[in-house]
Amino acid sequence: MFLGEFDRSLDPKGRVVLPAEHRDELGETGFITKALGGCLAIFQPEEFKEVLAKMEDYARLGRQQRRRATLLTAGAHQIVPDKQGRIAIPANLRHYAGLDGEVKVVGGNARIEIWDVGRWRAAHPEGDEGFDPDDPALAALGV
Repeated sequence: MFLGEFDRSLDPKGRVVLPAEHRDELGETGFITKALGGCLAIFQPEEFKEVLAKMEDYARLGRQQRRRATLLTAGAHQIVPDKQGRIAIPANLRHYAGLDGEVKVVGGNARIEIWDVGRWRAAHPEGDEGFDPDDPALAALGV
């Protein structure tokens, strides 16, 4: 699982250094693609295969669903961290996520998320715990 929140910067070539603990968990390769909220998601190969299988089922629901599934796969790229732990983020994905300069690398349990700092702050305002204490589903999870 991927955990934690890390401040990083894109270098002039559009690369970002993944946190060491994320690199260890990711392994030699992964897949990066667009994700909800305007961020990017990096998956381990097996996890990405599961996502693609679910998207294939979703695509069978109709025309708009097929379009969305295609957008996911069309934007996906295989990544291989270099010896310094850097990954190159393709230009189309940097544009989608608004990445330029400072970024947040966030553990999202089964995936790594890469956020523009401004989008991260808008989606996760300071002081917002993100937990509704009256949410019975969260309570049932033991959170």
